[in-house]
Parts: sequence; structure tokens; C-alpha cells
Amino acid sequence: MVEKEEAGGGISEEEAAQYDRQIRLWGLEAQKRLRASRVLLVGMKGLGAEIAKNLILAGVKGLTMLDPEQVSPEDPGAQFLIRTGSVGRNRAEASLERAQNLNPMVDVKVDTENIEKKPESFFTQFDAKVVFCSVKEALEVDWSSDKAKAALKRTTSDYFLLQVLLKFRTDKGRDPSSDTFGEDSELLLQIRNDVLDSLGVSPDLLPEDFVRYCFSEMAPVCAVVGGILAQEIVKALSQRDPPHNNFFFFDGMKGSGIVECLGPK
Repeated sequence: MVEKEEAGGGISEEEAAQYDRQIRLWGLEAQKRLRASRVLLVGMKGLGAEIAKNLILAGVKGLTMLDPEQVSPEDPGAQFLIRTGSVGRNRAEASLERAQNLNPMVDVKVDTENIEKKPESFFTQFDAKVVFCSVKEALEVDWSSDKAKAALKRTTSDYFLLQVLLKFRTDKGRDPSSDTFGEDSELLLQIRNDVLDSLGVSPDLLPEDFVRYCFSEMAPVCAVVGGILAQEIVKALSQRDPPHNNFFFFDGMKGSGIVECLGPK
């Protein structure tokens, strides 16, 4: 590709045409910073696919999709980068072709190794790392304080749902499964009672029908949350706007999202 100064200096003529709307939106300098950034994305389920799509279309320099897991029968329902018939293949490798086709100007790579085996030096090559991990400490709010009690009425119930799901994952070492729907539903309700009681709040803050929505990824939810998270990554890389402060919760049944400012205890 031939670089052209009037097209932006460091942005090729082809890139200037490809990213014209973005350059008009957040400026050339922000796009140049984004175009120089490399991102590590760990986990290529439904949400990971949405994040990958948005970052690739935004025009980062490179995206490495890391996932050691195989494609499950449930994955194609929410993970649009995976082709039909890919069950049993590595999830990142099965996503590569469609991901790369989104934008040939982005260097899309695959890594199938477990992240825990990576040396610290591996991570230094990336400008941003997207890792789905436990947020237990960040969610430890002391609800007995006067400030927390005052905020309780306007705190979304999704916050407490997340607490329940984190406890389930800690206890069972997995997410709720449709193969054990009855057993897991009962356990989720018990965990709800225990967790909310330990937080000093009423279990009624999380209605019992919440269990119906805990057994699979929902493609529309992945699309919305993936778009918001990718937007936050773009903000960080382009240094264009401040990020959200500090939790974003999206209710797929109500079709609404909310930003909560929740501090540690």
C-alpha cells in the first residue's frame, strides 16, 4: 500500500477510504493511534466474537484471538464467526477465516495455548488486553454503609445476578448447563438466597425467574455488550474519550443497559 501525506500521513490512501467515517467521527490522530495498536482478546465465545468484529472493523493494527477450548454444540448459536460443522475444532482457529475477512488490513492471528502458560513477556507486545476473569473483589460493596443503602434502590438487579453467577462458578467450576437444568436451577436459587443474605439485602431484589436466563449466551446480548466493550477499548487506544465509570450492566429481557459506579468496600 502506498502512503499518501494528504490522506493523513501514515494512513494509506486505501485506509483513508476504509476508515473515512471513523476519521470524521473521532479525528485522524485518534485513528492513527488506533491503527498502531495491537490487541489481545482472550476467549472466543459469543461475546468475544462481537468484540473481535468491532475492533477489526475499527481498524486496529493487529488482533490476536486466544482460546484453548474446542467449539461446543452451543457455540454457533451466539458465535457468528464459527462456521457450521466446526464442533470439535479449536474455537479461535474456527473463528479466524471470517474474522480476517471482515477487514484484510488488520493482522488477525490465533493462539490456542492456555493463557496461564504464557510468560509475562508475551503480554508486553500488546497495547490492550481483553481478558474475561473474575471481578469478585471489584464487586465487594459494603451494603451496610449508609452510602450503599442510599444507592440500593437505584442499583440494578443485574449486579446481584452477577454475584450469584460468580458464586455458582466458584462452587461448581463451570457455568450453569442446560444438561443439568433442574439441578442447576435449584442451586442458583439457593445461591441467590445465600449471597443476598450475606450482603444484607433482600433476596426479592432478584426475582426467581432469573434462572431461566442463565443457561446460554444470547446473541443479541452479546452484540450489545460486545459493542459497548469494544467502544471502551477504542476509547483507551485512541485516547479520544474517557471510559465508563465503572460497570455496565445490560438486561437482555428489558433491552436496556445502565452504567453503575460501584466502589470496593
